[in-house]
Amino acid sequence: MIKKINFLILVFFLGISLNSFSSEKQSFTKIDTLKKTDQFILFNKTANIGDIFFSKNKKSTEPILYFKIGYTADQTNSNAIKTAVQGGQQYGETNQPRITDVKILMGKYSEMRAETASKTASLYTLTEIEFPLHLQVKILNETVEFELLQPGKWTIDLNLKK
Repeated sequence: MIKKINFLILVFFLGISLNSFSSEKQSFTKIDTLKKTDQFILFNKTANIGDIFFSKNKKSTEPILYFKIGYTADQTNSNAIKTAVQGGQQYGETNQPRITDVKILMGKYSEMRAETASKTASLYTLTEIEFPLHLQVKILNETVEFELLQPGKWTIDLNLKK
């Protein structure tokens, strides 16, 4: 009787282990696609990334990407300045978001230049792109993954939540 109970317990735990392993394997292979068109695919984005707008210049065939990263506009009626000084560095609206890492999953580009677009936005320019271009971009602690399918002059406008 004890052998039967031990055998049933062993089979039960073995079944749980196999079920757990198979569900983990499926979650790693599944790709979440947020938006797909014939020109681009937005695979995923983290929670603090608001809107992302993709546009392609139909007249230009220049292989270039303008990637603007900014913060969503606050809907406040106050004229207060939202900055703070801490340890000789200024934090708040004058800090521009910046790209901290780029993983190229397909395609390539030769150069990435960064410049200031406004007090709260940065503009990155990627040149000499080979399409399709599949990137995973890390901005501060947020990540966005997308693929540009068609060659041309692209603009991506990404808004971070504050």
